Amino acid sequence: MQTAENLMTPLLTSDEHQEKLSESHVTSYAFEKTPVYAGRRDYIADDSRKCLRVLRSTLWTNFQFIVYCTVVAAVQGCIQSVLIFLPARGRELRAGPNAAALLLTLFGVCDMAGRFIFGFVFDLRAVRQRGRSYVYLAVAASFGATAALMAAAGDYATLATCTCVVAVMEAGAHSQRATSVTEMVKPSQMATGVGLVIFAQGVGNFYGPIVGG
Repeated sequence: MQTAENLMTPLLTSDEHQEKLSESHVTSYAFEKTPVYAGRRDYIADDSRKCLRVLRSTLWTNFQFIVYCTVVAAVQGCIQSVLIFLPARGRELRAGPNAAALLLTLFGVCDMAGRFIFGFVFDLRAVRQRGRSYVYLAVAASFGATAALMAAAGDYATLATCTCVVAVMEAGAHSQRATSVTEMVKPSQMATGVGLVIFAQGVGNFYGPIVGG
């Protein structure tokens, strides 16, 4: 029910209506010019420029770096496949549920030990002088070869032994992937280079479970 005050309020004339619209436009324009809104707009524009900078980067024509990213993606996909494969392979070799799960425990323990080992190896002066990227490629290739041999294990003990070896090699390939980026990119491209390497790792995380499953 309308109050007496509302009934007494006259209807706006056409001129008054236009005046109200003008005030609304002025208020909206003033809001867009406030520091908070302008700062947000500049932030979005800065993000757009960063995305374009990545797309225009010369790293896309750096053949050595692209090959390196491809190896990182392949290694990461292989890791996911191995972790999915292990318990099922243990069951195929007539191991019990606990023994099959133990394979993942062995993998995790050896992986942790391998990270310490390869963290020390990749920091050696001789390795740094000769190139960490070549050592990384050798470690990654060794991981792939030993992972392929796991399918040939004919008994549980052999599979468990292969699991430990594979986990150690995987630790080097997994933990040191960003260490070698400094040898392939310029200092000004480090942020973009490491980001693309992590992106390649994400690609491996995506397709690995699909292939392994």
